[in-house]
Amino acid sequence: MLITLDNLAHRYQCLPSEALSRATTFDLYVLDVSTKWLRYQQDKADGKNPAAKQPSQQEMLDMLKRARGEV
Repeated sequence: MLITLDNLAHRYQCLPSEALSRATTFDLYVLDVSTKWLRYQQDKADGKNPAAKQPSQQEMLDMLKRARGEV
């Protein structure tokens, strides 16, 4: 919790005690999402994220048929 509070205070450029008294759960949510996004971007730059498998043309056609209810 202290690291989160420190990160929040650093982002808003205020003292941790001020962030503790003024922050809401929305602030914590935004901090969490932005931290995960930065970590994802760094992992991507480092080559740690595997590329998603691209579906074949037949798999995509099958998905379209299922979505349209033609199956």
